[in-house]
Amino acid sequence: MSHPALRSLCVTALGLLASVAFAQPSAVEWSGLAFIDYSYLLAADAPGAEGANGFDYRRIYLTADASLDDDLRARVRLEAQGRSTTAQGRPAPFVKDAWIRWTYAPSGHRAQLGVQPPPLFQVSEQVWGYRSLARTLVDRAGIRDSRDLGLRLDGPLAAGGDLRYAVMVGNGNGVGPEAPGDRGKRVYGQLGFAPNDAVRATLGADYESSTPAGGVRQESARISAFVGAVTERYRVGTEAYVLRTDTDPDSDATEDGFGVSVFGVVEVAPRVSVIARYDYLDDDAVEVRADEHYVLGAVSYRISPAVWVMPNVTVTLPDDQDAHALGRVTTYVRF
Repeated sequence: MSHPALRSLCVTALGLLASVAFAQPSAVEWSGLAFIDYSYLLAADAPGAEGANGFDYRRIYLTADASLDDDLRARVRLEAQGRSTTAQGRPAPFVKDAWIRWTYAPSGHRAQLGVQPPPLFQVSEQVWGYRSLARTLVDRAGIRDSRDLGLRLDGPLAAGGDLRYAVMVGNGNGVGPEAPGDRGKRVYGQLGFAPNDAVRATLGADYESSTPAGGVRQESARISAFVGAVTERYRVGTEAYVLRTDTDPDSDATEDGFGVSVFGVVEVAPRVSVIARYDYLDDDAVEVRADEHYVLGAVSYRISPAVWVMPNVTVTLPDDQDAHALGRVTTYVRF
């Protein structure tokens, strides 16, 4: 799909949101984001796969933000991935965000409706700061989607905003509509604590009980916590989660999974940072086949605030399997 076509689709979707709010956008701000890689497969568990290399874009975002009124804002964002294509091999963009937000109290309490990030890992992503290199723990494990379609409420619980709440009810089906015949919803909750300008901490949970049409009731629950800090020279953080999945509540069989992540970033020279991260996922995480160790090392050179170049290596070590090592040069571009 061409760039003008992407803009046209954004304008159309934004117009629909504005119509729902009975207002027209007074100002629309366009922005974009791209993660572009050159990658080289250093080691793999598949014989003969080493040496595969090429250029790719992992993510391209095109975003339209609109101010509909003093208390109303809306966003439409499209995403395209290099490995997500149509049957003809062309990029297949999809709606990543489509929401309208109403700030209904002077203290900052808000209601947000549409396709949006649930209260999961926005804070950990902000502290990590390198989504262009890797997703944060809960996202990378694949136990929850980074978007859901539903209604979210958030705001401060204490004067000054040191303690905040966020709750949401959503389909639990990513950016898509509810599955046919599914009578369940996913409920999220999160508390955030920011005692000063540097420290951020969250404690969150979600629960879903669903029954697909003609299927067996399934239950899933998650608890996760994050603590991190950001200064002018350092970023550090640790995140952990526990997951329980019950595919047959009438039996005693359940799957209990967990994961933990630790990362650090230090600025060693003006515009140059060194990045290190370690994750551990056990084999009951959704997207892993065995207990998995994951290591990332990188150097970030900020050519400008909008362009970063980052040589990096990721190594995945599943238990009882050969290591998977990928070398990349990642370019982050914001426009």
